Amino acid sequence: MMNESSCHGEGASMPEAIRNVPDDRRVTLDVRDQVRAGQEPFQRIMQTVMSLRDDQVFTLYNIFEPIPLYGVMAQRGFAHWTQKRGPEDWCITFYRTDACSAAAPAPAAASRPAPPTGDAIVVDARGLEPPQPMAKILENLPRITAGGQILAMTDRRPMLLYPKLEERGFSFSTEETTNGWFETRIWK
Repeated sequence: MMNESSCHGEGASMPEAIRNVPDDRRVTLDVRDQVRAGQEPFQRIMQTVMSLRDDQVFTLYNIFEPIPLYGVMAQRGFAHWTQKRGPEDWCITFYRTDACSAAAPAPAAASRPAPPTGDAIVVDARGLEPPQPMAKILENLPRITAGGQILAMTDRRPMLLYPKLEERGFSFSTEETTNGWFETRIWK
């Protein structure tokens, strides 16, 4: 992480909510080199987001506009302001607004019913490159019967899967195993 507050370029003018945020309330993450190296930055981004205090804004530097991330962040109560600063140079500032905070849903799985007990359909998506794990899990959703569940194993926490499950009316919970992979239980 770096503490850099400059984010200038083409696009809409800066929202009032972030115009005068002091540097000590800004958290910045630059994933451009990581993405250029072909690495997946999503986990690093979400770890940074999880560490934010309520009064902090988060600025992300990336080589492309991370459109899927907008939905994930909106579910956490963040609005965004995007600036294209040049070719492969995007600056996105995520910030909480009173309206966003009030409309933010509870954290994933916080108020959901407990998963059903009993055997689960196991979907092992470990070792697959994104977005294949999500596609494999979504393909198996129709296999869930009344009272049944899927146990999906992935190398990463499937943050982009959560909005798709919610759209389809599924409940879910994810736990990181001591073996280093994630297990997500999905049920209706």
